[in-house]
Amino acid sequence: MSNLVASQIMNYADVGSRANAIEKWVAVADICRCLHNYNGVLEITSALNRSAIYRLKKTWAKVSKQTKALMDKLQKTISSEGRFKNLRETLKNCNPPAVPYLGMYLTDLAFIEEGTPNFTEEGLVNFSKMRMISHIIREIRQFQQTSYRIDHQPKVTQYLLDKALIIDEDTLYELSLKIEPRLPA
Repeated sequence: MSNLVASQIMNYADVGSRANAIEKWVAVADICRCLHNYNGVLEITSALNRSAIYRLKKTWAKVSKQTKALMDKLQKTISSEGRFKNLRETLKNCNPPAVPYLGMYLTDLAFIEEGTPNFTEEGLVNFSKMRMISHIIREIRQFQQTSYRIDHQPKVTQYLLDKALIIDEDTLYELSLKIEPRLPA
């Protein structure tokens, strides 16, 4: 998703069209937030923070203040700061269905796996560790208990999965440099 967003923005030759594309994708990220799709929010905002996009000062100058403020709000929600403190709080207060950012849970599981022994000093199974793991898995599964009530749109699926729309990272950066060359030091 992140590759698609960055590629779509860089496909536009003129500043105004790129700024409009950024505004569109920030709006899509906000719709993802409203649908509790925090993985989608993270995918889109991370695309906008890629160096090929982020460095385009003339393009960002054309993006509205409202869009920039919304982007800041979205980034604060999914920020990794404080072990994803804001995202954890948001998820705690959100009703399913939701698509949380799984990387947050994988990090938690990795910390538990690395930092907690499988057996106690007495050689018994460390059920405390197993409870911590099951708590995380239960939290993820709670968001899967309710289905979204959104009709499947085959054209949207086809668009999202179309590899022909993706520009590789190196080419994205080359395009970025063509659009706005580096200033001499």
